[in-house]
Amino acid sequence: MMVARRSWHASVLLLGLVLAAWAWRLYGLDAQSLWRDETDSLRFATRPLAQALAMFTRPGENGPLFFLVLRPWLALAGHSEFALRFPSALAGVLAIPLVYRWGSWLHTRRMGLIAALLLAFNPYHLWYSQEAKMYALVVTAVLAVLWAFVRAMERGGWWRWAVWLALTSLGFYLHVLVALVIPLQVSWVLLVPRWRRRWRAFGAALAVLVLPYLPLIGWQWTLLTDPDFATGHAFVPLGRMLLVTWAAQLAGIPVLPGMWVLAPAVFLLLAGLFLRPFHPYAGRLLAAWWLVPLLSLYFICLVTPLYTDRYLIWTLPAQVLLMAWGVVKVGERRRELALALLGGWLAFQLGVGWQQMHVPIKSDFRAAAAYVAPRRQPGDVTLFLMPYIRHTYRYYDPGPYPWLEAPYANRPEDAAQVPERLAAMLADYKGVWLIESEADFYDREGRIRRWLESHGRREDAASFTRVAVFYYRLRP
Repeated sequence: MMVARRSWHASVLLLGLVLAAWAWRLYGLDAQSLWRDETDSLRFATRPLAQALAMFTRPGENGPLFFLVLRPWLALAGHSEFALRFPSALAGVLAIPLVYRWGSWLHTRRMGLIAALLLAFNPYHLWYSQEAKMYALVVTAVLAVLWAFVRAMERGGWWRWAVWLALTSLGFYLHVLVALVIPLQVSWVLLVPRWRRRWRAFGAALAVLVLPYLPLIGWQWTLLTDPDFATGHAFVPLGRMLLVTWAAQLAGIPVLPGMWVLAPAVFLLLAGLFLRPFHPYAGRLLAAWWLVPLLSLYFICLVTPLYTDRYLIWTLPAQVLLMAWGVVKVGERRRELALALLGGWLAFQLGVGWQQMHVPIKSDFRAAAAYVAPRRQPGDVTLFLMPYIRHTYRYYDPGPYPWLEAPYANRPEDAAQVPERLAAMLADYKGVWLIESEADFYDREGRIRRWLESHGRREDAASFTRVAVFYYRLRP
């Protein structure tokens, strides 16, 4: 009876956490302006069906399953910011009962509830639960993949391996770096002695999983080792990679006032790692979950740099579970200290989450469009630098109005042609609205703006988060 009552209480508390997390993610869902990756989601999800399906077989595509899942929802709900981000909020909430299940398996329902609480209000998870990309769904999917793997290893059975195989395959089509769960699971088999007895079953399931992807793996390796292939990412040393990933997962997106604010979380993580084990192999499993994907990505980056912290967002649950274990173990010695650390950290997380919803952080094309649209005059043209930002700007200011893409100016041979090309492009217009964001990718030395300054009179300028707007009245 007591066990049943505790289980019922845990279920009620978990439901309350899920509802609170749901409300927290929906609140401010449209607070930030869309940025270019999010408008890509809209474009890719609404392209003709044949093109959407072709993404599953075309080399170089990433996340086709997410765009396919998004497609019917957008057809039903429309293309507003809220509708575009709603599936990510839902995916983020679904991760909470899964991390609770992990915590309960590793120790007790109490640890599961603490882990669920920490994830529910984690600002990093909140940020990607409010972004129209696949990252919140990737966290939920990998939690399910790894749980299916544990059940197959613990109990065996062909149907459990089939579930693992299906979930892992779906994960590959959500994000290409979900493939790094494979080296993680290999490390788990090596770390847990009793799982090694099932190496044949795991090997067979792994062969079934990997064989269909061998042609793709070969193509990807050929691409990655091509000296002319550029990912747009700079190489990041391993220490920096670890620090950036760890700090972002703890503290969210805004810049921290000082690393000292992470002290409670660091203390709980160390307690989770080094205090008395709570499960024969849990510390090893969680440490590998957090470190092996990072190390695997680092070795890939030695060939071709492509590190971005969000690509490994699915290692966040390992960190949350370690912190939850730290709370439990500290609480066994000093309950007041554990409650103070947990309460202080939750207050910090809520504060960062509030900041993420109320301070413009993403490129603010919404404000830029609201500024330019009522000021546009007949004879004006809108010039986008870099050109790709036009998709996001035109989401907020669709027109109709004439617009042009700024010429590329970063190579010497292209830079030499900029004056002639601009003169030809703008010959028929009286004024130019220059919309500038991430301009260094296209015009590192500012040649385009210098040409406009020398061939026109700047009559207006405004600056928004990561977006600048200039208006030039061209000389006859």
